[in-house]
Amino acid sequence: MDKGEELRMTYSGLLLKDGEKMVRVCFERGKRGYAEGVVPRGEIVKSSGFTEEEIEQLRVYIRENATDIINKAKEVHFLNEWLGKK
Repeated sequence: MDKGEELRMTYSGLLLKDGEKMVRVCFERGKRGYAEGVVPRGEIVKSSGFTEEEIEQLRVYIRENATDIINKAKEVHFLNEWLGKK
């Protein structure tokens, strides 16, 4: 990825789907691209505006940082975030 381009990553709180704990991760690059992934599976499930090479870099990133992403997601409290509280 071009190091001059800003890439923003956001993530959900810890989710439970079909008995699996997971975190949804979204990468955004301006208005040109987005990619949505799932941790800890390390999969990119939806994308637009990224090359296959960039998608693979994102996969590697979320796999290598899965523990950190999950720990941060555990700190997200939807109601407090919605109400603007910490």
